[in-house]
Amino acid sequence: MPGSRKLYEDRAKEERNADGWHYADELAIRGPALVRAADHLSRRADAEHSAHTTRARAALARSASGIRGTPPASPPAPPAPGAPVPHRSR
Repeated sequence: MPGSRKLYEDRAKEERNADGWHYADELAIRGPALVRAADHLSRRADAEHSAHTTRARAALARSASGIRGTPPASPPAPPAPGAPVPHRSR
C-alpha cells in the first residue's frame, strides 16, 4: 500500500527513541556509580602496572649485574619430532 513504508519507518524511529530514552535515564541514575567504579579500576590498573614495572627493573638489574663478558652460546634446538634427519651422500 502507498505510504505504508513511511508508517513502518516512523514506528521504528519511535521504538528506537524510546529505547534510547530508557538507557539515557538509566545512565543518569547510575552514572555516578559508574564513574566511581571506573576511577577505582583505573587506579588499581595503574598500581598493578607500577608494581610490574618495578619488578621488571629489579630483575633486569639483577641479571645485568651477574653478566661478565659475553654470555655463553645457547645449545642448538633439538629437531622437531617427525622431522627428517639429514644424511650425507657419498
